Amino acid sequence: MDIIEIDALRLRCIIGFSAHELKDQQDVVISLRLGTDMRRGAITDQPNDVLNYRTITKAIIAHVEHSRYQLVEALASAIARICVVDHAASWVQVRVHKPGALRFSDSVGVLIERTRADFEPTIAYVSIGSNIDPANNLSKAIALLGEQCKILALSQTYQSPPYGFPDQADFWDITAKVQTMLTPVAFKQSILDPIELACGRDRASQLSKDGPLALDMDILLWGETAFEYGIKPWRVPNKGILKYAAVAIPLAEIAPEVIHPDEGITLAAIVARFPLAEREQVRLVPFTPI
Repeated sequence: MDIIEIDALRLRCIIGFSAHELKDQQDVVISLRLGTDMRRGAITDQPNDVLNYRTITKAIIAHVEHSRYQLVEALASAIARICVVDHAASWVQVRVHKPGALRFSDSVGVLIERTRADFEPTIAYVSIGSNIDPANNLSKAIALLGEQCKILALSQTYQSPPYGFPDQADFWDITAKVQTMLTPVAFKQSILDPIELACGRDRASQLSKDGPLALDMDILLWGETAFEYGIKPWRVPNKGILKYAAVAIPLAEIAPEVIHPDEGITLAAIVARFPLAEREQVRLVPFTPI
């Protein structure tokens, strides 16, 4: 096996569990050994025939600099997953060090080795909503989602009044329980965003996220953990679960006993906390995606 070496990538992120560690970003130093097969590229001299270490490095930088972890071990595992799952490296060795983390020591860190086989699929819950031709757009979105990952369950379809700008059509919403090997950032960028685009969503020209939408897809839950991800950053669990009955009700239908990572109670209990008037506005639609 051939190996690509990336040494001493110096980044910053929130890492630790002590009060002073959670206040500001800290330095982390990352080194990688990426297992790959360079033989074809060595013959063709074409960039597309080798593992693109620049793309992998950019993905790691985006993830680390917008992440928050308690443990160096968890950060190292997330980096390894980006390499072997999202970018198909055959094998990876990840070294992550925190300079000055231990008195009398230059740094403290971990060294791990992983292949794709070391990672289990993640169970995630995704909201799918539309108020522009919703029957067609929801059907198309679910079909495309099923081509990209395994759909384990779908909620019924719910209709609810819009929020933000009231002068628009009601929204139709469905929640999907899916299984994926990808990281949240890769799942959003390579699956959810292209599906939204295929269904006619144009984020560049959209005046407001609360306006009419051909399709809106969001990660609601990702495993059993709470974290931030991506450049925005986005948050898991999604804040809409606690804020909108239209988000919580379809989710609780297919996962009533799942515990909300922040609240420590079931999703069914979260739905019950919404005022009755808000819950009654979320109505079933006699529609099943084709």
